[in-house]
Amino acid sequence: MNQDSGSVPDQTPKAASRLVRRRRWVMGAAAAATVLSVAGLYGASFVQSPAQAAADTQAPKPSVITAPVVRQVMKSTVVLRGTFSDGQTVSATPTQVAATKPGTQSAALVVTGVFAQPGQRVKAAQPLLEYAERPVFALPGNVPMYRDLVVGEEGKDVAQLQQALETLGYSTGSDTTGHFGAGTASAVTRMYKHMGYAVPVSADTPGKAADTATPGGTGGPQQNKGLAAHATAPAVVVPASEVVYVPVFPARVATVPVRVGDVVKGPVITLARGDMTLTGHLDPSERGLISTGMTADIFSEATGVHTTGTVGSVGSLVTPGDKNAKDPSGTGDAASAGGAAYLPLTVKGNKPWDARFAGQDVRITLTAATTTEPVLAVPQAAIVARADAKTTVSVLEPSGKQRAVPVTTGVSADGLVQISPDHGSSLAPGDRVVVGT
Repeated sequence: MNQDSGSVPDQTPKAASRLVRRRRWVMGAAAAATVLSVAGLYGASFVQSPAQAAADTQAPKPSVITAPVVRQVMKSTVVLRGTFSDGQTVSATPTQVAATKPGTQSAALVVTGVFAQPGQRVKAAQPLLEYAERPVFALPGNVPMYRDLVVGEEGKDVAQLQQALETLGYSTGSDTTGHFGAGTASAVTRMYKHMGYAVPVSADTPGKAADTATPGGTGGPQQNKGLAAHATAPAVVVPASEVVYVPVFPARVATVPVRVGDVVKGPVITLARGDMTLTGHLDPSERGLISTGMTADIFSEATGVHTTGTVGSVGSLVTPGDKNAKDPSGTGDAASAGGAAYLPLTVKGNKPWDARFAGQDVRITLTAATTTEPVLAVPQAAIVARADAKTTVSVLEPSGKQRAVPVTTGVSADGLVQISPDHGSSLAPGDRVVVGT
């Protein structure tokens, strides 16, 4: 059967195959074109023109670093470490128990009372502690108590005892200076009774007082009458085990290494012969910044205690191992400065040192006002020295432009330099000066 020209296309298998191949070819061509386009774009990203390459290798445009002009009092500040020490000290080490009547049985050296604590300030003739119920106390003086003083003794230590008694209000009567007579014995008796303790006496046979109360054992009728009254009494004694001498009162207790019940085997109390001393360790390179009288701020990080003082002196260089160096702290070997060489710097307190500073390592800040009133100042990095010896700073204007301002420099401290704009130039606090790029 024949078909005319208006019939449907040929649907034979051969024709269908040609149509499928044609569609696959079109789709493949489209995919290839897509891949080529992507590859071209990716490859183009690695291709630069010479101009672009040069632009990409140029250094970035420098940024400007600025700092403000300030107005303030210029101060030079130095910070260093320092140590509080006791300086010279004197200790009491009882070696025997004094008798209060002839024939008294000896007692053990056992601590029976502790009345003072480290850091405490004490008065003369104030019981500090007791052993075997006998007191240990201090009197004013410089000569060490090196022997028991008994009625009839003579010497400068007796004169010191008499002076201490007179200072405390206990008259030594008509005794000559340096002679332990009846008047001195009476004063010693009153002092002990005021402290609440029996007066110590000699364990020797009574009668020495009558023979030696005055030089040569002679005197007027009234004096001899007084001696006769003492003829049968035991001689008054001031035991070396009970007294320590300190030059200045109130004295400060440095250590109390014993407690009630301890057997005395060494010092029972140590007193400082003066107030605490503060010695700083100054870096030798900073010596030119320091002068005596400079204000010092002292702070203990451990206790939080703060006070002020002034520089008293600056000593000679102390180096590690130098045992002959004169160091007020008494070390002299640079150990407390971390082994580095230093200059010992003494600081005097504006008032007696707080007892809580005892033995503390502290921070010392020394400040010297180098200008009497506020001045203009900029960082050291802002100063530009030109070839013509002129000094300028560069001010950054709000527009971004820089304006050179001729200035005259003054003192420097803590990284800042005092400046004064030259005549005809303007500079004010808050202006931004260039310190770097």
